[in-house]
Amino acid sequence: MEQKKSALLEEIDLARCRAQWSTCLELSRKYKRLLPEDSVLETTISTEVELIQLLKSSSDIEKKGWDIIHQHDDLVHITILPIIDPEKVTHLVKRLDFLNLEENENIELTSTDHWQMQFSKILLGRIYFESGQYELALNVLQNLALRMEDVQTGYGLVLLVQARAMKGICLEMNQNYEAAIESYNAAWSAVELHPQERGIMLSFWIEECLYRGTLLKLRLNLSVEDTLGMMRSYVQLVSSHWSPHWRMFRRWVLFKFYVDYLVKLYQDDAYVPSTKSIGTNVPNEKAAFEELSVLMNLFRHLFTVISPYLSTTAQSEYGMSLANMIMDSHNVIGWGEKSHIRRVLQFLYQLKVSTFNDPTVSRYTFFNLLRLGSLEEAKYALRAYLDLMGVPDFDTGFILDDTKNMHGETFNPEEKDSATDLTPALTTTSKAKNIIKRLPEYTYESIESIIDVTLAGIKLYGHEEQNGKLAAYLSDLALDLLIESQTTTKLAEVHRARGTSYGLIASQCEDHDLRALHHEESIKSLKRAIVIDKCWKSYYELALQQALTRDTHAAIHSISKSIELQPNNADSWHLLALLYSCKRTDDLPKALKTLEAGLQLSTKNVSSTTGIPVFSWNSNEVSASDLYQKAESYLSIRMTQLTLKEAMEGPENVMDQYKELFEIYTQLTQQLGITEVVEEVLSLSPPSPTVKKRKTSVSLIRRTSLNSMRSSLSAGTARPRASSVEESNKAYSQLQKNDSEFDTLSDDSSSVSTSLSRQSSARRGSNRNQPPIASFIQHRAKNTLNNETDLRKRSLQLIDLGLVRRIGTAAASSTNSVQDNDSNRSLVSDSNANSPAVSLASLLTPAYSMGSLRRNSVSSKTSNSVTRDGLIVSTFQQHHQAFEIRQKTRWHSLLVTLWLMSTKTYIKAGLLDEANKALGEAEQLGLGDPGVWFQLGQLSLKARDLIQGKKKKSKEDMKAIKEMKQVASDAFEKALILDMDHIPSQVAKAKLLIEYEQQDLAEGLLERITLGLGWDSSEAWYQHGLLHYKFGRVDRAKTCFLFALELNDTEPLQTLNILHRFI
Repeated sequence: MEQKKSALLEEIDLARCRAQWSTCLELSRKYKRLLPEDSVLETTISTEVELIQLLKSSSDIEKKGWDIIHQHDDLVHITILPIIDPEKVTHLVKRLDFLNLEENENIELTSTDHWQMQFSKILLGRIYFESGQYELALNVLQNLALRMEDVQTGYGLVLLVQARAMKGICLEMNQNYEAAIESYNAAWSAVELHPQERGIMLSFWIEECLYRGTLLKLRLNLSVEDTLGMMRSYVQLVSSHWSPHWRMFRRWVLFKFYVDYLVKLYQDDAYVPSTKSIGTNVPNEKAAFEELSVLMNLFRHLFTVISPYLSTTAQSEYGMSLANMIMDSHNVIGWGEKSHIRRVLQFLYQLKVSTFNDPTVSRYTFFNLLRLGSLEEAKYALRAYLDLMGVPDFDTGFILDDTKNMHGETFNPEEKDSATDLTPALTTTSKAKNIIKRLPEYTYESIESIIDVTLAGIKLYGHEEQNGKLAAYLSDLALDLLIESQTTTKLAEVHRARGTSYGLIASQCEDHDLRALHHEESIKSLKRAIVIDKCWKSYYELALQQALTRDTHAAIHSISKSIELQPNNADSWHLLALLYSCKRTDDLPKALKTLEAGLQLSTKNVSSTTGIPVFSWNSNEVSASDLYQKAESYLSIRMTQLTLKEAMEGPENVMDQYKELFEIYTQLTQQLGITEVVEEVLSLSPPSPTVKKRKTSVSLIRRTSLNSMRSSLSAGTARPRASSVEESNKAYSQLQKNDSEFDTLSDDSSSVSTSLSRQSSARRGSNRNQPPIASFIQHRAKNTLNNETDLRKRSLQLIDLGLVRRIGTAAASSTNSVQDNDSNRSLVSDSNANSPAVSLASLLTPAYSMGSLRRNSVSSKTSNSVTRDGLIVSTFQQHHQAFEIRQKTRWHSLLVTLWLMSTKTYIKAGLLDEANKALGEAEQLGLGDPGVWFQLGQLSLKARDLIQGKKKKSKEDMKAIKEMKQVASDAFEKALILDMDHIPSQVAKAKLLIEYEQQDLAEGLLERITLGLGWDSSEAWYQHGLLHYKFGRVDRAKTCFLFALELNDTEPLQTLNILHRFI
C-alpha cells in the first residue's frame, strides 16, 4: 500500500512539474480513491487546475509569443499579466478555507498533511496574486513554514521558488525594494543549489525571479558584482536546457539592458570578470569581449526565433535595434577575431532583406568588410551606401574642388561616352545638399555617421588603393557636408584627410599645372587642420607634404612640432632624419642620432596578424594594419640607418652589417605569421587544376630562397646565406620541366600585368603554334634525388654564363676595385664554375622580344589568376582577401628591396661579382619588380665602364663593351614594361639615348619626365640641361641646371615614399 502510494505521489509530482494538468487531475482522483481520508491533495490539485484554466482564458501563457506584452518593459515599468476578476476566484478561496492562515513559519512539518497544507497556502497566495489582491497574497506568503532546506526536488521546489517570486513582486509593488531583492535572491539560491532539477513550471518561475530581480538591481544601482551575477545567471540558464520555455520578448529586454550595462562598466573601468575568468587569469579586456560575444550570439539567435511573430515593420525595427547594439558595443569593447566579425557580417546580410536596403545596414557592412580586409567588397558596400544617401555612382563623373575655376563646373576628368551619357558632372557641393535633403528619411543616419564613412573611404582609396582622385573627391564631399550642414564635428580630421589626399593625387599627377594646384590645396588644408586642432598627425602630414615639395626648413619645423606633441611615433623621427640627410642641411651625424632616437621608440617585437581585424577604430584594439605598419617602419628605419652609415663611412665598412638587417627581416616575418605565405595563400584558393599543378613548384621556388636565408642566419656565419646562389640552383637542376605551365606577373594594383617569356630559336622553329614559355617557369620536383631517369636539360636557362664571366673579368681588371674581396664580405658565396648561377642576363637575348612581352602583358590580364612575386592568387582571393594578399606582397617586396640595396652597395664598392650574386637573389624573389631590372642595367653599365677603362682593349673587350651596353638598354626597357613610370629607368634610358646620339628621342623623353612624375628628379633636370646646352639653348640649360641643383640640395638619402601617409 505504501509503495503504491509513493509511486502515485511521484507521478503526480512529475506531472505538476511538467504542467500536465489533465494528467494531474486524473491522478489526484486516483489518489483520492486509494486514500479517501486524505482530501487535501485532491482539493489542492483541482483548485490549481481550475486556476490555470482561468488564467488561460485571460492570456494563453502556453502559446509561443504571448509575452509580446513585455516588449516595452523598462527599469520602472514592468508589465504584469492580465489579472483575473476577484469575483471569479471567490469559490476557489472558499474551497481552501480549511487552511489555518494564522500558523506561522515556526510550525513543525511532521506529517504529509502538514506538508500539503503549506503547499495549499502557496496556492492560496497565488490565487490572490493572480487576481490582483497583492496585500492578501503577501499576508499569506509571509507566514509560510516552508524553508529552503525542507524541499530539494520536485514540485515542492517549484512551489518554494513560486512563493519567493510572488512575494518579491508584491514587496516590489509596496516599494519595499530591499526585501524584494532578498526574496528574488533566495529563489535563485534554491535553484542554484539543485542544478539537476528542470521542468516547465520551475523554468517559468525562476525566469520571473531573475528577470524582475535584474531590472530591480539595475534600477537601484546595486553593486556591480551583485548585478552582473544575476545577469550572468540569467544568461547561463538561457544557454542551457531552460531556453525553450523562456519568454522571447523578456529575453530581448534583458539582453538589451545587459549589453548597455556591460558597455557602461567597460567605459568606466568598473568591469568585474566572472569567477571563472579570474581563475584562469584572463585579462579584463578579453573577458569582457568573451562575455559580450556570448551575449551577442544569443541575441542574434533570438532575433531569428522572434522574427516570425513580428510584423514586417517590427522585424525591421528589431533588426536595426540589434544591429545598432552590436556595432556600438563592439566599437567600445572590441571586435575580437575575424571569425566573430564574419558572424556579424552574415547577420547584416540577412538583415538587409528585412530592412529594405536601409543605408545604416550598408554602413555597418562597409565597416565590417574593412575589418575583414575584403577591400573589393568594401568598395561595393561604400558605393551602395552613398547611392542610398543620394550620391549615385560617386566614383564616376566627379570634379575636384581645386579644378573648378580652371575647367568650369562641367569639367569631368573621367571619360564618358557622349552618345550615351550627357549628364554634366555634379560638384561635391550639390551632392552634399542632396545628402542633407535625404537625411531626415533615415532614423539612424546623421552627418557624423556619414563623415565616419567618408573618412574610412578616404583611407580605403588613399592608403590601400593609392587612388588619389577618389580619395580627394571623398574628402571634398566630407568637407562640403560639414560646411552645408554647419557642423564642426571632426572638421580638423576632415581637413587633414583632405590635405593628405590632395598630396597623394599631386604625387600621381602628370600635368604640371594640376600638380601645382594639388600641392597648394594639400598644404592649405593641412594648415587649416592645424589651426582648428593642433594635432601631431596634422603636423606630420604637413611636414611630409612640405618635404615632398622640397620646402626643407618648413618641413623640419613642422615635424619638430609633431614630435613635440607625440614623441612616440617612429615615422616622425624617420622623416626628421631624412630631412637632416639633405645636402641643404648637410648634417649626417645629426640624422644618424635622430634615427637612433626613433629606433628606441619603435620596436621590432610585433605579434601575429593571424585572425585579428585588419582595421580597427578602437584605440585599445590591435589591428593587422597597425602591426604591418610598425614592422615596416622599424625595418625602413634600419635600412635608412645603414644607408647613412654607408654615406659617412663608405660602402666597404657597412657590408658586414647586412647580415643583421636580414636577421631582423626574418624575425619580423616569423612574428607577423607570414613565413609560410605561399602555402597559406594557395590553400585558401578555390579548387583549380592549374593551381594544384603549380602548388608544389611555386612553394619550392619561394622556399629555396627564404629557407636558405633563414638557415644561414642561424648558422652564425658572416654571410646571411649559408648556401650560395649556385647551391640554390641545384634545386632547379632537380626540377622536371613542364612546358604547359607559365606564370603571369602582376603588380600590386593589377594595372600592369606581364608574362616574361623566352624561347630558343630552335624551339620556336618546331613549336610555333605553342604559347611562349614563361621565364620564371614552373617545375615539379622529383620524388627522389636518386631517380634512375636522367632529368632533361632545361631549354630555358636563367643565366648567361658569358655575361657573368665578363662581369667577373671587369671586376678583376679594375684597378679601383676594393682589394679585400674576401668571401666573408659577400652576401652570397663564391660560384661553382661547373654549376649554373641565377641571373637575369639570359632573358636579354634577341630571342626575348619586346613584342612577346607586350602580347603576354595583354593576355595575362584576362587570366583567371595572377601571380604576384611568385604567389599564385585567384581572383576570388583578390576580392575577399585583398588586404592580406597586398600586405604579404608588400612585405615580400621589402626582401627584394634589401637584396637590391645590397647590390647597390656592392656596385659602389666595386665588387661586381658579389653584386651579380646578390642581384640573382633579388631576381628569384621579385622578377616582376622593375627595380631588379634597373639594377641589372646599372650593374652592366658599371661592368662596361670598368672594361672601357683598360688602357689596352682586345677584340673580346670591345665585344663585351657593346654587349654590356645592349644588356643595360634591354634591362631598362623591361623595367619600363613592368612600370612605364619608373623614373630611374626612364632617366637611365635617356642617358643611353644620348650616348647613342639619339638626342631628339632623349629630349622628348626628358621633357616628359621633367613635366610629369619625374619633376623632382635632379638627374633628369641635369641631363635635360646638358641637352639644351648641346643644342645652344643656354638660357633653358641654365634654368635646368639651377633647378637640378635645388633638387639635389633638398634630396634625402632615401626616398620619402617609404614613409606612411593617412596615419
